[in-house]
Amino acid sequence: MEQRERRHDIDLLRVLSFGTLIIYHTSLLYGTKTWLLNSEEDIRLIDLIAVGSHPWRMSLLFFLSGLVTSSLLDRKSVGEIRRSRTRQLLLPLFVGVLLIVPPQIYLSQFNPLPELSYWEFWKAYVISGLRLEHMWFLAYLWIYIFVWSLVWPRLARHWPGLSGAFASFLKGANLFVAPIVYLSILRLWLYPIVGETLVITNDPYAHILYFSMFMAGSLLMNEQSFWREIDRQRWMSCALAVLSFLALATVVVAIPREQWPDALVAVMRVVRSIFQWCAIIALLAFARRIATRPNRVVAHLNKSILTYYIVHQTIIIILAHFAAVFGFLDVSSFVPIVLATALVCIMIAETKRLSAVYLWPLAPRLTAFRRAERAPVS
Repeated sequence: MEQRERRHDIDLLRVLSFGTLIIYHTSLLYGTKTWLLNSEEDIRLIDLIAVGSHPWRMSLLFFLSGLVTSSLLDRKSVGEIRRSRTRQLLLPLFVGVLLIVPPQIYLSQFNPLPELSYWEFWKAYVISGLRLEHMWFLAYLWIYIFVWSLVWPRLARHWPGLSGAFASFLKGANLFVAPIVYLSILRLWLYPIVGETLVITNDPYAHILYFSMFMAGSLLMNEQSFWREIDRQRWMSCALAVLSFLALATVVVAIPREQWPDALVAVMRVVRSIFQWCAIIALLAFARRIATRPNRVVAHLNKSILTYYIVHQTIIIILAHFAAVFGFLDVSSFVPIVLATALVCIMIAETKRLSAVYLWPLAPRLTAFRRAERAPVS
């Protein structure tokens, strides 16, 4: 099967989406939303970081995951993709839940057992019930890839023209109207009932939203008419994204969330849906124009971006905890915590990479040497 040229725009968007998580999660320390840790003063202006990034970021990541999964069909079978993704996702998920997440809970303001030592707390955490925290993305993505691996062969066999029909549908006004109506219905009807729990067994809103984004990406990866259409509509999508963000930002800054009337809540959910989809389309379109050739920095970061994702939130909480201990957890510590988190992520990722390069190849030799040492002398 012919192998297609690498999509550098996908690499760029993955790095951008994961990279903004460091800024987003750090902003939660200082905003009005209750989080694992919060500074004594909450600042509504800081909430604009979440308003401007959270609606589109995770949806875009699942869309990109669908694109990447579909592109792998050029050189792997559906079963091979499922097995390789299982190896890539489940081991980091288990390590993260067992080792990376517990320090967040232990240092958070919601620690149910603050009197225990960390070791005693960890044992209680493992026995009483593990928590995903930000590792939910890995768990959800694995589920979606597994479901996709069962569904995709049947779709391709029974509806071979489905991808083309879907791309043809998303033209002209439908590129905006249909997805925005779909997202608005989810946000107006389902979200008020069930919310977004990020608990695998009880999160219908998030599963419908994120799995549909994943499937949209897998369907549209090779549909050039879709990519031409979003390029043609790039300035319109950009303008709509900017205008909808300004509307969201104005209301968030001007009116405390608890004072929003029901009608305003409904309007804001529709505006958020407009911003979500238009930002995704604009980012996809402009990234494809910008990232037309390999970039060494993006390529290097892309190889380690999963490591950044796994460790970043725990690093933020540890840094914020010590900032609070020394009385520095205020808005002036925002930038230092972001920079320090990025630096520690780089150090961990580079240590992991260098270990894989220099130590892993020695493993077979060390094993053979140990076996030789244990062998009986003739």
